[in-house]
Amino acid sequence: MRKSTYTLLFLLLLATVEVAAQTAEPNYYVVIGVFGRLDYTIRMTDKANQNGFNAQYAINTRQKWNYVYLLQTNDKRKAYAFTIRMRAETEYKDAWVFKGQLGEPQGQVVEEKPVIEEKPVEKPPVLIEPVEKDSVVEEKPIVEEKPVVEEKPVVKPKPPGKPFLFKFESKDSDTPVVGEVHIQESNNATRYQAFKANEVVYIEAPKNSRGNYVIVTQAAGFQPVSLILSYAEPSPEVGPEGEAVIPIELGRVKRGDYIDFTNVRFFRNSSILDPAAQNELDGLVDLMKESPGYKIRVHGHCNGTQDKEGSILGSSTNFFALDPSKNKIGKFSAKELTSERAATVKAYLVSQGIEASRIDTKGEGGKIPLYPNSGTLGQYNDRIEIEITKRG
Repeated sequence: MRKSTYTLLFLLLLATVEVAAQTAEPNYYVVIGVFGRLDYTIRMTDKANQNGFNAQYAINTRQKWNYVYLLQTNDKRKAYAFTIRMRAETEYKDAWVFKGQLGEPQGQVVEEKPVIEEKPVEKPPVLIEPVEKDSVVEEKPIVEEKPVVEEKPVVKPKPPGKPFLFKFESKDSDTPVVGEVHIQESNNATRYQAFKANEVVYIEAPKNSRGNYVIVTQAAGFQPVSLILSYAEPSPEVGPEGEAVIPIELGRVKRGDYIDFTNVRFFRNSSILDPAAQNELDGLVDLMKESPGYKIRVHGHCNGTQDKEGSILGSSTNFFALDPSKNKIGKFSAKELTSERAATVKAYLVSQGIEASRIDTKGEGGKIPLYPNSGTLGQYNDRIEIEITKRG
């Protein structure tokens, strides 16, 4: 085979690999815990395996955190269905879906390739022909070699402010809780900044003379915690990057046969679902199809008890987008709005093949808030909760 043929085959193989890498489906991991410390990671992995799961852990190379997960798949719907089942039937009420790529799972044996010693290639002897008299020998110019300049790595400037890590932990277990911390200048402030929990964030100094921030936690299914943060002396615990570690224990809003949703929200003052709600609702659909004995009650909630100008589904069959030509627009009481929200969720489940007789609905109005109605977190009172009334 000619050299050109080898080259062509190599280029075709390279192109195939590149196309495969570009079209590879994303990975979805059903995560039950995220830890900075390896001993905590191993402890939770072992505990999950003792409970009958095939738990593994791997590092998020960008954040340098260890993720404990129960399932890895390219099927997004399968990942969300498994997550909803974990929330409904196991102690892992905070299971969530991570989309991306984690490092190599720990515990797997990586086959080491043998090192092949390269033998030096023997060069043929150089024959020096005698130079005839009167012949001219052409001298080759001497090329001066330039010294190799070592490239220094580019150091990214740190964001302004000081580093913090708000470590959310459940009071009922040592599992970290997914959520956010909202900081503001005072209890009466109308604006706040939101930062993710369990990762290093940079915060600039407050503008008030006290040098303090009011911080409020926000995590689905957990009671909010409010406390004062001293910017100058935040915590005696310091992390590996010099960050001030702020441990915060969170208690659940309620226990029992309830499924807490993270992303099932609605357009403002409406019963039309936000598009981000579909993944979790599809997980609930799959759970009910796999478990035909399940019956549920959908509880609708809103922020405040006052009447609201807004819209409900009406004659539209689009559950995840506003449709002014088909939505019913008007003024609704809190009870009416939350009843319509529960009805929208039921209608979507029925449209996906779940029998209507297995689903009850209840509009709670605004009488069971998670956060103060007039506070900056009041918007999170607009929510849906699923109660499992029968397992069968």
